[in-house]
Amino acid sequence: MDYMWAQAFQTFYRLHDLATSWDQARQICDAEGTSLLIPDSLNEVENLKILMSNMKAHYTAIFVGLHDKFSKGDYVTLKGEPISGTILEMLWSPGSPNSKSDVENCVVMTREGLFDNRPCTDINPFICKIFGNDTMFNDKCEGFDLDYEPASTGKCYKFHSEPLSWHDAYLVCKSEEGQLAIINSAEEAALVTSFLGEHLHSSAPDPNILYVGFSDLMFPYQYRTIKGHPLEEAGYSSWTHAKEDPAEMIFKHCGAISRTGFLEITWCDRPAMFLCEKLINKTI
Repeated sequence: MDYMWAQAFQTFYRLHDLATSWDQARQICDAEGTSLLIPDSLNEVENLKILMSNMKAHYTAIFVGLHDKFSKGDYVTLKGEPISGTILEMLWSPGSPNSKSDVENCVVMTREGLFDNRPCTDINPFICKIFGNDTMFNDKCEGFDLDYEPASTGKCYKFHSEPLSWHDAYLVCKSEEGQLAIINSAEEAALVTSFLGEHLHSSAPDPNILYVGFSDLMFPYQYRTIKGHPLEEAGYSSWTHAKEDPAEMIFKHCGAISRTGFLEITWCDRPAMFLCEKLINKTI
């Protein structure tokens, strides 16, 4: 719903004014079923300059889907296609790309429509893009994300195997017009843990947990769903029997479910796999 249609280019665009790193921008666009912007023509760049005028005044550039992470100085698109000899090579600002720093591996587009290489850890707004012909509607899950699958719980789920922090996982689910999964029954807990069974060899710091939608971030030591309901009211509150170190619990605030089906609290910034959900025929 947040995408705008450009008839001249038969393309949907979404300006994300909430600035973030290049890697997170790429992940958010991917989560929406789109891609981090790569301009296709000079005319499109002119159109994008108008869209960028809607950014907050203090932002000077947006991230685009170009980088030289694989080989210094050899800039490619997110699909690995070299930009050398293409229209994109004409868009470098004077003096760019430069090699003053080994960390300037990602590309931004300025308000003037020119490219510059910057650190991937910089914080910038970004634009997600998808061609109209590439959009397909997921009738079963009532959205454009085809990776959501319906289940007997009356919900649709999307499992994310790429580990993120709890906060980033929350944002990704939200960007998909869903939410971090809330466990409402023992039957649903069993279904949710079955997703973990398919990823025994995950590279996540803790491959035995899955982030879900509860925490004590709003009310210290009161574990509530992201909708604000106590876990007991949500319908599932079975906790792990492992004894927690009281000293560590001071720093653990975000909710997860283990392979054994029990809930636990962990560090919010520790990347983990996560599960997003959408309610079918209901507004989340």
